[in-house]
Amino acid sequence: MSIDKDILFRLLAAKIKDDNALWLTHLLVYHDCTGDYVMRGAPGLLDKIAPHKSLFGAAPGKGLPIGNLNSQFFANVYLNGLDQFVKHELRCRHYLRYCDDFVLLSNFPEQLAEWRGRIETYLRDKLCLELNPRQLLAPVSNGVNFLGYIVRRDYLLVRCRVVNHLKEKLRGFEGKLVSEIAGVRCYHFDRVVLDQLAATLSSYLGHFKLANSRNLWQAIWKRFDYLAQYFEFEAESWRLVRKFIAPQGLRCVKAQYRHFRWRFPDDALFFRVGRFIEFYDVGVSQVARYLGLDVMRKNRRGARSGFPLSQVGRHLRALLDAGVGVVYVGERASPFGGIRQRMPLWRRARVQDMCEETKGFPISHEIQ
Repeated sequence: MSIDKDILFRLLAAKIKDDNALWLTHLLVYHDCTGDYVMRGAPGLLDKIAPHKSLFGAAPGKGLPIGNLNSQFFANVYLNGLDQFVKHELRCRHYLRYCDDFVLLSNFPEQLAEWRGRIETYLRDKLCLELNPRQLLAPVSNGVNFLGYIVRRDYLLVRCRVVNHLKEKLRGFEGKLVSEIAGVRCYHFDRVVLDQLAATLSSYLGHFKLANSRNLWQAIWKRFDYLAQYFEFEAESWRLVRKFIAPQGLRCVKAQYRHFRWRFPDDALFFRVGRFIEFYDVGVSQVARYLGLDVMRKNRRGARSGFPLSQVGRHLRALLDAGVGVVYVGERASPFGGIRQRMPLWRRARVQDMCEETKGFPISHEIQ
């Protein structure tokens, strides 16, 4: 937001010989994004952005749009002069820069103080920039705060601000996905929200796995225990597995049933097929006896039992009163015909049962 467009274009123009490329570069640099934009999302979100981090708060002739890929390149071009100054004028041997974050190392604090003063002068006179006054000289034993990490000699830590941002987002997702009424907790399987949550977790996982943060991630996973209802975390590969999506290629209803039975082994699985809830495979007789249902004749396709959709409420209350969680798997028609696509729509369990040692479905292990 502090880049001076005139200075930037002068630096670019000195290297561009093609007239068409120069015209296009001029268009990109001087285009004012605040004059012809389309608002997407809630307008109130803009009020949460600090003025110095938004083009709406930038001075005339200043600032580049962060979303444009060319802006990152232009920022490096803009600060190339600083790189040359630090390496060839200051002769600093240990210097790192990524966009507008940079680090200099020296064994002598006095030398660092001198370099800082000369860098301030260079940035102000040549590029119309100011250093962040909050960044002070510090010993490396404190850890170097750089690019979202605290860098120490032998390991990396994730910055507290990054962790707090993640926790804030997870609390927001929890409010959208988890509700509680009359002592019954309901986990909603909203596909749009879950896809957003998966993208958020994957992004932070990519950041966390580069640091020494395994214990930190496990603590976050334990604190936000609702995540385990939707995902499995593979610690060795730092990978998330979505429990609410059946893999492609399941060619029959029973294959889908077995998949979700495997994913939710300690719950009763209400598996919708048309206007019925059905159960399959080994353990059907025990399911039927527990819920007071009839068992259809066994054949080479295995036993089957179930009940009409109209009876979901009655059987749900009976299972919840017995301390058994229930996962409801809904269906939707495939746009290309063939087998219907299914995914969980909700899971319900009584809160007091969740706080005790897991009871599980008395026959769940027989019907996995």
